[in-house]
Amino acid sequence: MKTTITLIACFIASCFFNTVNAQAPFGNAGEHTAVPLGSSASPFGYYEYLPTDFSTATSNTYPLVLFYHGFGERGNGTTDLSDILLFGPPKLIQQGEDFEAIIISPQNTDANYSATDFLNLYNYLTTNYPIDLNRVYVTGLSSGGASTWRALQGHFDKIAAAVPVCGTDILNDPSVFLQQTPVWTLHSFDDTVIDVSDTISNVNDIANISNSVMTVYPYGSGNSAADGEYSMQFNTTTNTWSAAAGVNEPSDNLSFTIYNNGGHDSWTRTYNNQDVWDWLFAQNLNTLSITVENTFFKLYPNPASNAFTIETRSDTQKQLDIYSTSGRKIYSHLFSNTLTVDTSRYNSGIYFAKIIGSNKREKVIKFIVK
Repeated sequence: MKTTITLIACFIASCFFNTVNAQAPFGNAGEHTAVPLGSSASPFGYYEYLPTDFSTATSNTYPLVLFYHGFGERGNGTTDLSDILLFGPPKLIQQGEDFEAIIISPQNTDANYSATDFLNLYNYLTTNYPIDLNRVYVTGLSSGGASTWRALQGHFDKIAAAVPVCGTDILNDPSVFLQQTPVWTLHSFDDTVIDVSDTISNVNDIANISNSVMTVYPYGSGNSAADGEYSMQFNTTTNTWSAAAGVNEPSDNLSFTIYNNGGHDSWTRTYNNQDVWDWLFAQNLNTLSITVENTFFKLYPNPASNAFTIETRSDTQKQLDIYSTSGRKIYSHLFSNTLTVDTSRYNSGIYFAKIIGSNKREKVIKFIVK
């Protein structure tokens, strides 16, 4: 792979105004290019990696990986920007690794990116790069893992999959939405910088059941780390956790891998694991996807204009709740087998239909009102 580090500072000055003249993308296929803060319309300085088959001469679009750095790599986005190269995907690219995606690695001064920061950068990137909007992925380490959780919390509908690594920041009631988003989170049991309990809290919040994920973790003596790495899987159909030895990708939409050692450095093993990348790039955000065989209800038409109908497999009483993307419940109704819902007053956009069965099983389908 041809790797270049190009510092771009392209300002045009006049007596009356200053304008930024540089336009994304800045590098060429296979290159890793520094884009300092102020040299583009981006809200952050960042590194840009373009895949080896990248071309603007065609109508091709490319997956996007947004990588959030840790606290030690924070900086001003200009003279500090090379600190981004110390860990994670930027380090791998500098070592000669090629990826099938555009990889953007921003930098800021406190290593904390809010949901609004994600949205602002997302809007800039999707405006200026040929990005496949169904294949936007977010990952980050330490403080960047926390930023990944925040991006998911605020804008899960734009994220095809996420890999938060040893991140802090506790989520707030995410279960209705993040059970729909493929998440593989990884953390070391003996992390003394960001305790593994933070990730435990987050996956428990997503699962939203009475049993903690750690009830299936095979502790060692005295509640010490297990003898080896274990991955806990959440089944969204049965609402149960299971555990298996190894670093295992989600079999449903949520996997929590605990390394038995390694301290705070959970990221080296994670990003060096090709299985992580293979799983990530296999995920696709398809807002129209409904697999009836894997659910106990179906919803049609999707997208809906003035109404949609829900059909279920049994005649027992159920509850339908509809949520907006902000998490606000906007509709609730009891029904048995079939229900038609008037959507003529709904604004165009994405919504979530949640069915709660008589046995308290829950299932959510994403739908669109056009």
